[in-house]
Amino acid sequence: MATMPTPEETAREILTIFVHHFNHRPDHVLRVNNFTAVWHSRGLEAADFKPGMIFAAQQGWVEVLPNGESFKLTAKGFSEA
Repeated sequence: MATMPTPEETAREILTIFVHHFNHRPDHVLRVNNFTAVWHSRGLEAADFKPGMIFAAQQGWVEVLPNGESFKLTAKGFSEA
């Protein structure tokens, strides 16, 4: 039986995608479709994304933009990555 990743683990995957996959810096923005393009290849399920993004936002690592479809990497998130 596979184990489900924790919200913190998926939040860290989100940071890895921002910084190491797309080479983004603080204040850069990615849309949800940018994440889904690489999410499954990292062994993650679609249902893992939302809890991870909520955790990342609560930590101040990302900012969820008003439409809820775009996410901005913060300086704190960049240094955490």
